[in-house]
Amino acid sequence: MEYALLKHVVTEISEKLLPAKISKIYQPDANNIVIKLWNGRANYRLLLAVEPEQSRIHLTNREFVNPSRPPRFCQLLRARINHIERISLKEDDRIVTLKCKNDRGVIYLIAELTGKHPNLILTDDSLSIIDSLNRVTGNGAKREVRAGVLYCSPESSFKVGSLENIADVLIEGDFPYNDYAEKIADNKSEQRQDLHQLLIKLVKRYKKKVAKRVSRIEADLAAQEKAENYKVKGELLLANFHQLRRGMASVVLLNYYNDPPDEISVSLDPVLDGPENAERYFKIYKKYKRGVDHHVRRLDESETELKWLEELEYQLQDNIQRSDLENIAEELRGCGLLKDAGGLNAKRTTVKSGPREAFSPSGLKVIWGRDNRQNDEITTRYGKTGDFWFHAHKIPGSHVVLKTAGSVPREEDLLFAARIAAGYSKANTDVSVEVIETDIKNVDKKKGAPPGQVFVRAYNVRLVAPLRID
Repeated sequence: MEYALLKHVVTEISEKLLPAKISKIYQPDANNIVIKLWNGRANYRLLLAVEPEQSRIHLTNREFVNPSRPPRFCQLLRARINHIERISLKEDDRIVTLKCKNDRGVIYLIAELTGKHPNLILTDDSLSIIDSLNRVTGNGAKREVRAGVLYCSPESSFKVGSLENIADVLIEGDFPYNDYAEKIADNKSEQRQDLHQLLIKLVKRYKKKVAKRVSRIEADLAAQEKAENYKVKGELLLANFHQLRRGMASVVLLNYYNDPPDEISVSLDPVLDGPENAERYFKIYKKYKRGVDHHVRRLDESETELKWLEELEYQLQDNIQRSDLENIAEELRGCGLLKDAGGLNAKRTTVKSGPREAFSPSGLKVIWGRDNRQNDEITTRYGKTGDFWFHAHKIPGSHVVLKTAGSVPREEDLLFAARIAAGYSKANTDVSVEVIETDIKNVDKKKGAPPGQVFVRAYNVRLVAPLRID
């Protein structure tokens, strides 16, 4: 961040929200601290980023993936500071000092937003270092940054800089500098921490990977279709073993498996007799057959996984809420696909949302899921004998259950629930959508299947217009 912009950002923060009470402190990754503040009028998020060549401080509206267990420096900040009284910028360098308070008195958080080695340092009121985000000790270091050492500023790297395309606005003196700082920042690390974008990229990447796997397995299966040819050759050799002699390299036989029968040339191992050559073909057939069985099983698993990823991709694009994002993050983490950088595991920061609900024209409850966890619960827990289950046919979408309370639903109720299933599917903008309708007893959850994936034994298909109730 250029010094000129940094100066205006610090001034704006000071005027806008200080003094402020700290409500929470997070450390999304190794280089970022987010401080949630309340100034008596509104809540704010203050980002302190000490990424090499990308260091900055400004208010932010971004959501971050937060750790389930706060790292060392984050724990220290939570224990030591609870108010921010003042923020000031050093006149000759990009060093910002946050004057904070706790029950014992004044304490300082110093943000060195300089060069290749930015840092956050916590000191007491006499500037004796308590600890730092990045410790610098020994090994010929020009300046040690460790507990007990008196803080001293690094060598100045001051550059005046300019704000280029907002120079004219600066003259007017009225400009949202924090918004501008967030907009122009080279924020690759923030983008990695944007939960929505992170999940979209992750799901797309794995979807592409699984799709390639499906194509590869299908190609292998096509190549293995010749397995039956080896079985046929073995059968023909056994049926005609009286024609075979050791030393023969091949034989032409009548293939009566074809209609009409035709001749086929079968290569032989001259060392073997007729039955032994037949057994050789049977062994090759069994080897290929085992491969076919394995590939059929892998293809079924991969296609199920691909459908699951397509469901997630749809859910991430369909009016997503923060709680829904965290449900999907937990789902991906539980499957081993989401591995947070630096060993940090995402923490739920909002209350879990419940399934959507509405009432049919005659007053029957209709419920449907926001994500795969809720889809599973609706189908396996909420749905009871006599209830009806709906889902867009061969399209990603929500599981929908019409609660009948033991009664026989009217046609208008069934149509209403089917339209909901169409409305909360990937085809929700189409004029009409095919929807599966079945008694919930026909819907099973396969053991080991990904979340939200079920097997439907029997069903009818309705063509309906989508309906959304947002």
